[in-house]
Amino acid sequence: MHPHNKHQLRRIFREKRMQLSAGLLNELNGLLLGQAKQLDWGRFKTVHLFLPIHGNHEPDTYAIADWLRSAYPGLRLAVSRSDRETGGMTPILWDSHTVLKENSWKIPEPENGTPIALHEIDAFLVPLLVFDKKGNRIGYGKGFYDRFLSGCRPDAARIGLSLFDPIDEISDLNAYDIPLTMCLTPTNKWAF
Repeated sequence: MHPHNKHQLRRIFREKRMQLSAGLLNELNGLLLGQAKQLDWGRFKTVHLFLPIHGNHEPDTYAIADWLRSAYPGLRLAVSRSDRETGGMTPILWDSHTVLKENSWKIPEPENGTPIALHEIDAFLVPLLVFDKKGNRIGYGKGFYDRFLSGCRPDAARIGLSLFDPIDEISDLNAYDIPLTMCLTPTNKWAF
């Protein structure tokens, strides 16, 4: 029997990601960027990105951001600052004046910048460890992104980035889990 509850899957996919060699990780990130380049970003005015935790073998959103800035110069990018006390996140415009600093979880966050309203964001790039074929995702387990996405516009795109293909099903979903509308992998684009 294949494990498919959140706790087991979180552990398995964290280990699987950490076992990627530097060369394979770079190759997968290059393919993931190629998938991102196939989307029509011109329909969005503001895109929110997560920034990868150094050493966690996460998707390279810096490369995606660099490409978006080059290919869509009018597109606004945003990243968030998290509040450990409330479990909330504040989106901040990410431009050439934004200073990024690692928080206590080693997540790069803006130290300064202009906060923006959640309803101004048209698309969210969403971090995850694993996702299933219905668009459900598992993150690190603190619920920051589910709380954050629960306040976004219903028509906003929620685009997961995964280095691996989906599993069939996550068995222990709850009412607070916010599904993705799409997920990009190095070899495919999954729409839900």
